[in-house]
Amino acid sequence: LATRSLLRQDRTHPFATMHLYLQGEKIGVDISKEDLEDKFSKFGPIVSIWVARQPPGFAFIEYEDRRDGEDAMKEMNGRAVQGCDIRVEESRTRGNRDGGGRDTQQMVKPGDWPCPQCGINNFARRQECFRCGTYKPEGAGEGGGGGGGGGGR
Repeated sequence: LATRSLLRQDRTHPFATMHLYLQGEKIGVDISKEDLEDKFSKFGPIVSIWVARQPPGFAFIEYEDRRDGEDAMKEMNGRAVQGCDIRVEESRTRGNRDGGGRDTQQMVKPGDWPCPQCGINNFARRQECFRCGTYKPEGAGEGGGGGGGGGGR
């Protein structure tokens, strides 16, 4: 698992994941996550799809294999999905980032826990994953410190 994680972060490795940025005025309005999955899954296994809703107009797709992402980018850039022309390009995010463009390695705090279903990092206070709703596993996030208190808020 650690080796796979390193491969995913090394963008030069032929099997590294690839993040695509999609832009189109109807993404998140008339074009749903399922619509994108339907159009883009034919290129290879997808790790995740995130569709912006506030504001709409863009999405991110992560492919398990970089080569599949490159094929999708070449084939789908400028094509119409649900009657909307979309732009597809490699995402400018680097390394292990979430959909908001923040470096998740720097955001992990003591007590935070990774979701066993979707892999996203969750704050220690959450009892279920904010992305997929999976319940926090027994013992997850324990032994990491505790954060630093509430400061009387």
